[in-house]
Amino acid sequence: MLKENSNINLIASLNIISTFILQGIAFLSTPIFTRMLGTSQYGQYAVFNSWVMITTCFMGLSMHSSIGTGLYHFSKDYLSFRNSILLFSTIICVLEFIIITISGVILSRYTSIGVWYAILVAILSFSHYIVNFAQVSFIYEKKAWNNFLLSVAIAVLTTGLSIFLVWNMDELSRYLGRVYGVVIPYCIISVLMWIYLFRSNPASLEKKYCKYAFLVGFPIIFHSLSQNILSQSDRVMMQFMNISNSEIGIYSLFCTLTSVLTVILNALNNTWCPFYYDDLNRADWSVIRKKSKNYIELFSILTFGFLMLSPEVLYIMADKSYGSGMDIIPVLSYSVYFTFMYQFPVNYEFFKKETRIIAFGTVAAGVLNIILNLILIPLNGMFGAGLATCLSYMALFIAHFYIVTHLEELSGYHLEITIFLPGIVFVFVGVCLFYIFGSYWIVRWSIGIVLGIFELYRVLKRKSIF
Repeated sequence: MLKENSNINLIASLNIISTFILQGIAFLSTPIFTRMLGTSQYGQYAVFNSWVMITTCFMGLSMHSSIGTGLYHFSKDYLSFRNSILLFSTIICVLEFIIITISGVILSRYTSIGVWYAILVAILSFSHYIVNFAQVSFIYEKKAWNNFLLSVAIAVLTTGLSIFLVWNMDELSRYLGRVYGVVIPYCIISVLMWIYLFRSNPASLEKKYCKYAFLVGFPIIFHSLSQNILSQSDRVMMQFMNISNSEIGIYSLFCTLTSVLTVILNALNNTWCPFYYDDLNRADWSVIRKKSKNYIELFSILTFGFLMLSPEVLYIMADKSYGSGMDIIPVLSYSVYFTFMYQFPVNYEFFKKETRIIAFGTVAAGVLNIILNLILIPLNGMFGAGLATCLSYMALFIAHFYIVTHLEELSGYHLEITIFLPGIVFVFVGVCLFYIFGSYWIVRWSIGIVLGIFELYRVLKRKSIF
């Protein structure tokens, strides 16, 4: 057990560092870009990025999502499975690239979206898919060092080139420097990653592998799309509702601020899933319950601590022109916490290969988010958008928990609602304290530091992150 804990801790540490480098440098560079671009052009880039995130959902028909379970089902021929679906999904990506380009030509006649804009979205979405494919492969193959090096390359190149290009662009089109600064490195790295993966074990198209990947991956398109609707549609809808680019830029900054929690969550979940699947494969229920309680405790305290410390971080990230959105931090933070909660039942659904059920629950939450945005954005602007996101993620958790505890196909789910409730209440207390002690930083920081010391003691005592 001690050796297993050491292995988990090493992989967790590398995954956390990798995720922080990839997303953390983007976060830490935000003060540079908010000042170089201003609220309006920062909002323009945020909308471009939203289109990329949405389009990426369709790339490769999400076949890379089958790697986690394929590792178990095709353990003897795993590399042949992986590279067969890499080849198949790449062919599909090429066809999708052509479709997006043609669509851009048509849309350019009726909207302000230009052909080159659509091509850039297509190139970056294609590149995102290949990079995601490589990262998922490294995570489930427990090649944490590979993931680390990939993350370093992406983070350094995209940030460095973006700053250089923005600095040298015309003042009215600086956001294009940010766009090119991301597109060029991603495109180059995706080509290198494709060659690296495929040359290790060149494979042809195998019907059984492609069919498996399609059946598992295709429903995930709707799951991923709905997730992006939950996280990105607010900015797109704000634009169509004639909310100013400045307000969209302010809202995007606070989404970036709370993405610190998302970065931590992604890093922890990337580590959690491979070992969680190992425990599920062994039907080791007592270990799963123990680790789940530790995991919930850890992320609940991290979220609470973030709420206590975050206002001061804003003053580092941006100037006073962004300060009007401060009160939205707790709402967006609670959204991330419910994202954490819903991943427990969703990870179980993934292992059971019930991706159609995953898609159904997430699509329902996405539709709810659009409806709530239509109601709340006109009433409360960016705060309404944040509240709509929070309520939608709450509904998402409730929906997926109901699914795993009531559907016959998923019988035997091992966690009860009582395991989740203490964390939900605990973080809500943190939300309340944020508003109560908003002007008393010393009180908030004292609470955050005490909680941090407590959780550090707990992790050291059990000698395991989970």
